[in-house]
Amino acid sequence: MEILKAEHISLKAKEKFIIKDISFTLEKGDFCCVVGMNGSGKSTLMKCLCRAVDTSEGSVFIREKNIKKYSVKELAKEVSVVFQSSDINMDFSVLQIVLMGRMPYQKIFERDKQEDLLIAEQALRETNTLHLKDRLFPSLSGGEKQRVLIARSLCQNTPIMFLDEPIASLDVKHQFEVMELLHRINQEKQVSILLILHDLSLALQYSNKVIALKHGEMKQFGATNNILTKENIESLFEVKAEITNNNNIILTH
Repeated sequence: MEILKAEHISLKAKEKFIIKDISFTLEKGDFCCVVGMNGSGKSTLMKCLCRAVDTSEGSVFIREKNIKKYSVKELAKEVSVVFQSSDINMDFSVLQIVLMGRMPYQKIFERDKQEDLLIAEQALRETNTLHLKDRLFPSLSGGEKQRVLIARSLCQNTPIMFLDEPIASLDVKHQFEVMELLHRINQEKQVSILLILHDLSLALQYSNKVIALKHGEMKQFGATNNILTKENIESLFEVKAEITNNNNIILTH
């Protein structure tokens, strides 16, 4: 079932295209990684897809409805966004951060209900962060912060989840923890995930689709095994590439 569709979307700034003429479709339950060099337009694409910025050209549809026709609250019930944890420096507790995911379901100035608390605690359990609920968010480690932000997204209860480099700056252990958590959410809840990722080996391991960007244009889109080939990687990143028997991708000059 089609859940998200981009039709010829472009974004200009000062008459220069940041992204240009991008079209693709995601189905319910897809796990799609967006890859490309720095400056290729990955974050800009994600911002256009969640209406953080308006496209200059083209349209984005969620459940066949143009996102411009959704109210802010309606859209927040369809799409949740996990930005990098370094963007949040507020002295809120973990529970307060996660409860922010319930805001689309509440009236202005409405207090959290018992139902909201139960949903938040379940999200904390599913991300193995319940024991952190009274801790201040800035005091957490990088891996803990990312799991808490994913818990907030779960609390928002959306069928689509966008994540902007969620494993950036994490050590290898925590990278795998976050990727395994997202994989479980994708498989068990059938949440469609769009994820910006630099680690091509992890993209090959976890995703079923890949969007490959270069200089603001979509060079490839499709099944991961068809996109992350030696030839495509070398063309996309302008480096030498080797793919080992256990699907590790090694890049060299």
